Amino acid sequence: MINNNESLLLELESFFSALSDRTRLEIVFYLLEKGKATVQDMSRDLKKSQSLISHHLSCLRNCGVVIVEKNGKYSEYSINGEDVKEIIFIATRHAKNYGKSILSCDIIKEEKENR
Repeated sequence: MINNNESLLLELESFFSALSDRTRLEIVFYLLEKGKATVQDMSRDLKKSQSLISHHLSCLRNCGVVIVEKNGKYSEYSINGEDVKEIIFIATRHAKNYGKSILSCDIIKEEKENR
């Protein structure tokens, strides 16, 4: 039973927290569209600093959302496998179906205000 597995709950909490940041979501959707990209590409196209992109990529990499491969002197990032892609696609479909109720959740609004 998942409720009795503290370690798994902590891991899932961290995984979903990695996906709860807008910039990290922008990076994820960018990589879904492009396939692979460097920090420089993402910085230019997302109009954010390279240090900010690198900071968020580090989180996404640590949480297993993205992987990095060396390609010459550059590092290219991509989504880490079909499972992660499927989670994103399912979450996107869910958000499209329940967008109004998700956005009207008072608990989520309160948590955002307290950040």
